[in-house]
Amino acid sequence: MIIQDQGDHLIIIRQTDHAVLSGFFARELGNEIFSKPEPGESFRLAATEHDNGWEEWELEAGIDPVTFLPFSFMSVPTAEHIALYQRGIERVVKADRYAGLLVSMHCAGLYDRTRATMPGFSAKYVKSQESALVTDVMQRLRLQQLRLKVDLRADPVTKDFAEEKWLQANSHRLEAIDRLSLYICLGPVETATIDAVPMDYRGSEADWNLQPEGNNAVALEPYPFRRDPLEISILARRIPKRHYADDLDFQKTLAQAAFFALKFTIRAGGAKMRSHVARA
Repeated sequence: MIIQDQGDHLIIIRQTDHAVLSGFFARELGNEIFSKPEPGESFRLAATEHDNGWEEWELEAGIDPVTFLPFSFMSVPTAEHIALYQRGIERVVKADRYAGLLVSMHCAGLYDRTRATMPGFSAKYVKSQESALVTDVMQRLRLQQLRLKVDLRADPVTKDFAEEKWLQANSHRLEAIDRLSLYICLGPVETATIDAVPMDYRGSEADWNLQPEGNNAVALEPYPFRRDPLEISILARRIPKRHYADDLDFQKTLAQAAFFALKFTIRAGGAKMRSHVARA
């Protein structure tokens, strides 16, 4: 659950809708600068379904007993976070092993603070007493990934795509479009950078520089998509920002809130933006 704090109310976006936006970015990725992801169908599935384990949680979303406000996607208790991602990974693995491997790698990356290039929403907040729990799940994820790699490398269809260099490029691309989607869903109000985005499978990388332009428009440089601009619509709900008595109080309020569309535009940044980034 993604939450925008709007003063006297909260804008709520489901994690699964954020993932659908990631899948849209995956389908649009590729132009004369950035190569298309391969294998394309598996990559798009991984992007679209990387958060599908949230579906059940968001039907019965809870509140933080300290703040009496709804849990966000980064403040949800770690044990629940792990369980919902394990559920989601297993679903994707059953549908497509390569996509499942990418989602497993994505889950592991959520706990890697060295990859947290966009502070505040690119790494899971883990309390000190939860470190052993995270260590255990990381070991299980690595074992799962090893087994999937063995299977994929034994299949002539997926053998080349399962090379480590190729997998890392696809994993980092998935991470980049996930962060871009989160940036949009959280309400783009500040300049941001998503660093080291693979441009191809030969090791070339570029930093995505994001610059809000007002009227829900964002300039992106260098531009990675096949169409310019991209028009985006995201389902959201608005609820009062108040202390909720319990989970049921919040769930009833959210269920009664009408969905509406948040619309955004992403366009290629030009010379003016490049000059701004250079001065920064």
